[in-house]
Amino acid sequence: MDAVLDSRSCKYRIIHQTENSELSWACAESDSTAEIEEHWRWLENNMISVLGDFESEDEVTDYVKCKIESLRTESVHEDGDVNDEEEEEAKRFKGAIAKFHKLFNLPPEEKLVNYYSCSYVKRRVPRQGWLYLSINHMCFYSFLLGKESKIITRWVDVMQLDIESNILFPNGIHVGTREADHYFTMFVSKEDAYKLMQQLTNMAMHQLIVEEGFEEDKTLPPARNKRKKKIPSLKRDLDARARSEAYRTLFRLPIAERLDGDTICCLWLPFKKTHTSGRLYVSKNYVCFDSKDQDDVQLVIPLRMVTCVEKTGNKENEINNALLISTSARSNFLFTDLYDQNSMLLKLADMLGQQQDYRLRSIGKSLTQITTSVDENSADISCDNSQGASSTPPSPPPSPKHTNTGSSEFTLELSPALHEHFCPKSADDMSPKDAARESLWRTTFAEYGRGVCMYRTKKIHDEIMRGLPDSLRGEMWMVYSGAINEMATNPGYYKSLIEQTQGKTTIATDEIERDLHRSLPEHKAFQSNLGIDALRRVLTAYAFRNPHIGYCQAMNIVTSVLLLFANEEEAFWLLVALCERMLPDYYNTKVVGALVDQGVLEELISEHLPHLHGHYSTTGLLSMIALSWFLTMFLSVMPFESAVNILDCFFCDGAKVIFQIALAILDACSDKLARCKDDGEAISVLTQYVDGVTNADVAEPILKATKSVETSIDVSLLINDAYLKFGDVITNELIDRLRLRQRLSVVQGIEETTMKNVIRSLDGETCFDIDELSALFTLYKEEYQASIYWRTGEKPADITQEYNPNRPYYDLYRVDFTQFKALFLALCPWAQGVAPEPVCVKAFKLLDESNQNTVNFKQFAWCIGVTCKSDLADKLLLFYKLHLPPALPDSEMDNSTEASEPDPKDADGTEAIENLASSKPISVSHSKSFPTSIAQPRSKHNSPASGSFRASSIEMYKQRSLDSSDMCRTDVVNVAHMNQVQFIQMWKTLYDMCTGSPDEQQLYHSISTVATLLLQIGEVGKQYKSGLNSPHNAIEVESLETRKANSSPDTHAKGDSVHSSSQKADPLLHPADSQGEETDPESEEVVRELERCYMKEDVAVDDTADTLKGSTSPSKESQPDPNWSVNFEQFLASMLTEPHLVAIFEKDTDIIKVAENYRHRRLKPSNDDNGVTTNSIFNK
Repeated sequence: MDAVLDSRSCKYRIIHQTENSELSWACAESDSTAEIEEHWRWLENNMISVLGDFESEDEVTDYVKCKIESLRTESVHEDGDVNDEEEEEAKRFKGAIAKFHKLFNLPPEEKLVNYYSCSYVKRRVPRQGWLYLSINHMCFYSFLLGKESKIITRWVDVMQLDIESNILFPNGIHVGTREADHYFTMFVSKEDAYKLMQQLTNMAMHQLIVEEGFEEDKTLPPARNKRKKKIPSLKRDLDARARSEAYRTLFRLPIAERLDGDTICCLWLPFKKTHTSGRLYVSKNYVCFDSKDQDDVQLVIPLRMVTCVEKTGNKENEINNALLISTSARSNFLFTDLYDQNSMLLKLADMLGQQQDYRLRSIGKSLTQITTSVDENSADISCDNSQGASSTPPSPPPSPKHTNTGSSEFTLELSPALHEHFCPKSADDMSPKDAARESLWRTTFAEYGRGVCMYRTKKIHDEIMRGLPDSLRGEMWMVYSGAINEMATNPGYYKSLIEQTQGKTTIATDEIERDLHRSLPEHKAFQSNLGIDALRRVLTAYAFRNPHIGYCQAMNIVTSVLLLFANEEEAFWLLVALCERMLPDYYNTKVVGALVDQGVLEELISEHLPHLHGHYSTTGLLSMIALSWFLTMFLSVMPFESAVNILDCFFCDGAKVIFQIALAILDACSDKLARCKDDGEAISVLTQYVDGVTNADVAEPILKATKSVETSIDVSLLINDAYLKFGDVITNELIDRLRLRQRLSVVQGIEETTMKNVIRSLDGETCFDIDELSALFTLYKEEYQASIYWRTGEKPADITQEYNPNRPYYDLYRVDFTQFKALFLALCPWAQGVAPEPVCVKAFKLLDESNQNTVNFKQFAWCIGVTCKSDLADKLLLFYKLHLPPALPDSEMDNSTEASEPDPKDADGTEAIENLASSKPISVSHSKSFPTSIAQPRSKHNSPASGSFRASSIEMYKQRSLDSSDMCRTDVVNVAHMNQVQFIQMWKTLYDMCTGSPDEQQLYHSISTVATLLLQIGEVGKQYKSGLNSPHNAIEVESLETRKANSSPDTHAKGDSVHSSSQKADPLLHPADSQGEETDPESEEVVRELERCYMKEDVAVDDTADTLKGSTSPSKESQPDPNWSVNFEQFLASMLTEPHLVAIFEKDTDIIKVAENYRHRRLKPSNDDNGVTTNSIFNK
């Protein structure tokens, strides 16, 4: 029953029970024998010895209970974070955190947000368990009928998230990924769970776009209402983020603004002489009000403009608990019926004090002379702006540099609004209609106020829908978009940015130069240097401010219109508001936001214009056309005078306007579109309609039409029709929900396309096929993203390359050593034995050709491909190169000399081997410190490396070299020779790889045999080179020939080039057979150093002679011999003589299976001792 109900108790318990009592108290419990014994020893030493001092059993029991409880309290206290946030959470949630990390084997950096009891439906069978929602993962655990069920899904893999209900399982949540569909039902609080899942998924999609991790808000104040149920700190953080996001969107506030609190109150409306009820919002820099009555009044009061806040009240006039706020614009705002008047007054007073401190700091900073160079400032801005694309705006850059005389070195005259400059209109030139409109707006400003603190009423909204006068358009755009606040809080930012970008060239600036003269070329302003220069500065400044976006086509058209009605600095901040808040992700390199809104429009068409959607659903024509409408805000497809009216409504009401206008156009053309026979005819119908949208309020168009078109509708009527038909049903809240749903599929589609492009770019570059590359890339990217989640990776040295759109696809994701190490140790077959880390270090240094401390996917895939699937020669070549510079770490090269270049006289690399094939091997001394298994002679059964096998292997490789391509041949020949220190490190690596292998003893013997052979080859090469350079080289050659003539007849008979399998032919293992031979002291030192490598003694080569001889000063013989070396072909031919070593390197690895096992490593059973079986979605 315990197994069925998941109520298993621990295996061991220590209980306290007195002799005359029937009750027992648990003191400790554990599943581990060692842990329970440790608890028992502590009890013996600290408690049992004092229990005899008590007079009664009740006193003993009370003492034990009190002591154990205090220990538990201390343990919980010690396990909490430094900021004591976990101490405030419920004990049950702390237990859930511990269980979450234990069950799913996730690192401590993965923070649990909340968990819910629910059922997971699998094969129509519900499995009751717990759904754990963390920052980056959705996990589910169930234990039913003795079986475990685990699900681990990353939020970045979610492609669909919906609420689904059916007869069997109502109120269910569907989570779809590439691998499976998951259905959860029977929630206690489904809405809360679904809302949190939506938020976490949205954050994950944002992470995929901008590649940044989650940063917890450490400044979040503690919960104020103690009577409510305690909420985990991360859940409160995410709830606060959601409220702040809604607050910023409602009032168009800067990205960094966070809501501090809100309360219900009433606002006095002087233009109506009455009060209106609503909600007052307070944040660090703003006080805002939003009414919920039919008056529909909004108010934004920046605290930088507040001069006084005071309590007021008048019982006769029913003004109770009121606050009066006065501003520098001589406006007074009265808020009444506040719930807690004193608390609100203290809060506002505190925030005003912070504003005053900020002003003083800003003044002091502006007076400070900046002495840093422009290049340094530019680098700082680039670094700040790499974070500017995220949720926090960049800090203002330093003020322009001044000379000692006080004059500015950089002078810049910003352009005014270009329309007023090139098309000025005096009062006499103004048409009666325009004069009446401006007079009406002057009256409106007198009634409702002007500027950022104006009362934003429905009447003003209706006036904006009819179109703004050209003279007021820039001002109202700034107010309603919130750009006026960002410009006011960042004085001098734009000018400093322009100064620091002077003379800077990037890919973005090149694209900007190409598009400058394509921006409203019909307008006079952009036929002159004044307009072109202003457009260049604004676009360049924004590209440097936000390198994540940089520059995107269509930005030039929108910016040119902004410059017509606003001055240069205002146009810059309007562009910031447009790209970063009102149309997020629209203008990045992947135009994610535009693609998302394309899907949103298609969904709206299917709901509101179903007949059109059914007609064009297969082609997607309507949403494709709308993409060009949205990117340029109808400016490129509609007459200019009409499109700016739509832009007026957009800055006033937000993104919902463009959807309302698009649906109104499609609805007006629906009959003609239904009769169209093909896509071309449909495009013609829509183009003709939007070209005919006119503006009756404009007497003379600013841009002359190039061709005559038939008038279709007046823009004011189009806007009015859009608001009447779709204004109530299409809201900004609905658009946000639909955007989230579409963002999942769009971002996942982009990721899928990116993976295909990466794999296509590596066609033929690695040893893997498409399926293997797909599995490898999936794992590679998961590790890359995990480093972003958990902040384990570091930025590359050259951060400008991160935003380079021309980077090859395989270079988009670069991993540092920490990520590379995790992947290499999991996938590489060489990462075996007792010490695999050195091989990983060498491989990373070899691949990091640019010295950026990062490796791209192409380099990683090539390395893993060689070790897993390449042929024997390529594997051994890579293994050889891992022990040459630059792969050899500096710590292993301290005593290393430069590797000698390939000898042109030994170009084919086989001359020394051929000489050895007919000569007797050089004798070297033998040390008894080798492992016993290595020193044992081989029997006929365990020694396949006979002389015939060795000779045939050499001939086989020689023939393979002749048959190979010239390129490969040249690469092998040009590989550097290996000196003694590098050879020792390579053999130490080989020994470590073989340690723990089932064939360990045979491998030890093979390693010893090949080491002896290579030592002899190196000695021959050294003597050969010494003979060529010696005046007595004739004597040395004669001595060598004499040694050949005196070689053993048996050896010649067998054709053994180095040593035979008999005992007499192995001088390393049996030195007694070679006592008459000369022993070279330097070769002896190398052998002894190899012995110490086998025995895991870290003795440097410089200290070898001192250690062996006990001397205090190194002798000449103890130093590495600079003339000793071997080349790769000698190493390869020697390795081919030992089938056991060949078998290790020849074995291929199934990378798909290895990658899948590593990806799903967290789904292993959590408690194998209890016989629990795991039933996961991946075990099908």
